[in-house]
Amino acid sequence: MIFCDFLTGFLGSGKTTLVNRLLKNKNPNHFAIIVNEFGEVGLDQLVYKQVSDNVYLLDSGCLCCTLTHSLRETLMEIHHYAIQNNIEKVLKVVIESSGLADPLPVLHSLIGDPVLKPRFQLASVIVAIDVMNAAYQLSNYSESVRQVMAADYLIITKTDLSEENQFIELSTRLTDLNPFAQIIISSNSKLVDDVFSKRQNESFIFLKSFQHKSNLNNSTLTLGHRPSYSQPAKHTSNSNSWARFIDFKVTWPGLSAWWEIVKNEYGNRLLRCKGLISMNDSSSNLMIHGVGMYFHSPTKFENWPDSDTRGRLVCIGIGLDSEFLDASLRALTISESYAKPKNLVELSHLLDD
Repeated sequence: MIFCDFLTGFLGSGKTTLVNRLLKNKNPNHFAIIVNEFGEVGLDQLVYKQVSDNVYLLDSGCLCCTLTHSLRETLMEIHHYAIQNNIEKVLKVVIESSGLADPLPVLHSLIGDPVLKPRFQLASVIVAIDVMNAAYQLSNYSESVRQVMAADYLIITKTDLSEENQFIELSTRLTDLNPFAQIIISSNSKLVDDVFSKRQNESFIFLKSFQHKSNLNNSTLTLGHRPSYSQPAKHTSNSNSWARFIDFKVTWPGLSAWWEIVKNEYGNRLLRCKGLISMNDSSSNLMIHGVGMYFHSPTKFENWPDSDTRGRLVCIGIGLDSEFLDASLRALTISESYAKPKNLVELSHLLDD
């Protein structure tokens, strides 16, 4: 029996950081990581492959919409590999979902799929919560609420960037939504690693919490009944993604200008932005992350992480316009630090004059 953790959390909540730290702190060969990307270009698996070879990418859409075929096949591939290589101490599987995934279809299949059930067992549902953006996300996106309510563990991230009252207010709200979940601060790396290292089945917490959480579904869930998920999951209205490869090097002023243009256009409708880019100063390969109105410090790579040397950008949000985002890419080539266009009109005047 192979134990599985299901890791979810809204866009930009820090799931990749948690898994990357886990692989560095523990023996990476004890874990297999399944990454589900909502956008057309996968990036997170490149971060993990710096540390571990046991990484699998599901890029055919959101996990809760494409689960039955792709996830089952990937898990069975892991199972066959363990048998063929005579692995006595079978590794733990961590399934990292996209930030927009509804957790219930995934958990339903992990627990009840007749093919997976004899071979895999759910250990824990782990949800990452961004303390900086959680209040807005919980108030505006039903996916975020459903993720919290399905959790065994709630790992609060980015507390170093927040005020103490933000953490207290969030903890109170999370406890109201899910009094059964254990709240952990991500900076306590030992506790976080211990959560991922647990091998016993803790899904009874998940089951127990649903006995009085009837607003997750149209009918009340009990221990003896689970709903069918034959229909695709419904996401937040008009949520979509945009992804592009970039075959040129990016300037620092250009990166700043591009983010400013995109942020001004979409604001909090830009749920998540991430990218892998090569800078023109030749010494910097960056993984970039933006959440809502915040652009986080880039992560530097000494070596490009895969054989495709093109850069790539992914945006996930509400009502994103591909033509606008395509046009905004011109900003990445701006070389003058004083040039700070705020929209496409100003960008066009700057580059065409």
